[in-house]
Amino acid sequence: MTKEQRNKVVPAPFAKRQPPGKPEQEDASRSTGGDSADAPKPAPVRRRRRWKVSFVLLVLLPTVLVGLYYALIAADQYMVETRFAVRSTNPSPGSGLLSTLGLGMGGASASDTYIVLEYIHSREILKRIDDEIGLKRRFRLPDRDFYAVLPEDATFEDFVDYWRSMVRVELDRTSQIITVQAFAFTPQDAREIAGAILRESERMVNEISARARADAVAYAENEVRNAEERLRKIRKRFLRFRSTTQQIDPAKQAQVQLALIGKLEEQLAELQARLSEARSYLSENAPTIIYLKNRINAVRKQIREERLKLGDRNRNRKVDLRRMDQTTLSTTLSEYEALLVEREFAEKFYLSTLSGLEQARLLANRQQRYLATFVHPYLPDEALYPKSVRNTAFVFLALSLLWGLGMLMLQSVRDRM
Repeated sequence: MTKEQRNKVVPAPFAKRQPPGKPEQEDASRSTGGDSADAPKPAPVRRRRRWKVSFVLLVLLPTVLVGLYYALIAADQYMVETRFAVRSTNPSPGSGLLSTLGLGMGGASASDTYIVLEYIHSREILKRIDDEIGLKRRFRLPDRDFYAVLPEDATFEDFVDYWRSMVRVELDRTSQIITVQAFAFTPQDAREIAGAILRESERMVNEISARARADAVAYAENEVRNAEERLRKIRKRFLRFRSTTQQIDPAKQAQVQLALIGKLEEQLAELQARLSEARSYLSENAPTIIYLKNRINAVRKQIREERLKLGDRNRNRKVDLRRMDQTTLSTTLSEYEALLVEREFAEKFYLSTLSGLEQARLLANRQQRYLATFVHPYLPDEALYPKSVRNTAFVFLALSLLWGLGMLMLQSVRDRM
């Protein structure tokens, strides 16, 4: 092999081909001295340097700023927790009227619990507590913490949002227990805020209970008034009926009438027996026979008239209470019995409404709903918030993840260009 053949370099099959002009540039650099300071650095080196700079600016610097904020600026926050539940008394089952009024049920209503839950984050409770203890002043105490305090120019809507971030409310759906966590910048303020929330919630529950009791009593009183008016009208009809018929009790009058008919029938039977006996030895023109026949006819006529008073099937039975002689006793008795049944029903309903009203008043004197507090507000010894180390680590991990994803996406775009 000659010297020219030995100097000739044959490229490998899988060797990376360099673009035209590269060998000449490399040879030139070797001939002029490749270690020169003015020579450009390779692309991977520049790329790694840009990655480091971006990591410092986008990850490390924000993490350091967050750490400095928590170490030098962030104010301590104290948390006070209180737990309570909405309960109701459990009275004995009442009458149907009380069940209608909703007073014959015990236990706590889930709707009342949700009402309290929403009320704690409402504008009304915020306004009441602010007027009572001055919340805005307490939430602006640490001047240096510009992020955690309530801004001076905050509107009331901003104040509501800030209130909801400083007061956490949780509900255990199984036991219906409400847990309230109040945050403040001093332990005394945290305890006072939690106590104010407890007082306002109890006031609202008592107000709902009082309103329900008042509505129940008002409904019962209205039912009693309606029953009284109905009974009064029926009694007036009774009075008008008795004044028109001139009878106190048509039922007793009917009994007297039946007894009279019975006596007349006995008398008729006796007269008929005497007539039969007299005919056996007297002629038809005898005065005794004529007398007995007249007596029998008179008794029959009287019986017929008395039966007409009880009820006549052959004449029109239109009732005219102003003329008793044209009204049968059966018609009068039928009207009397209808009035009697209506009066008895009205009296029983009136007594039932009176009983319901009395029980409603008794239950109204008792507290139907109340707030059962078993974890009272306390004075915290240590500021548990903010979680400086945890929050700083979370910021670092989140920024690192975002930075890594961004670098991968950028590298993928460069490789495809």
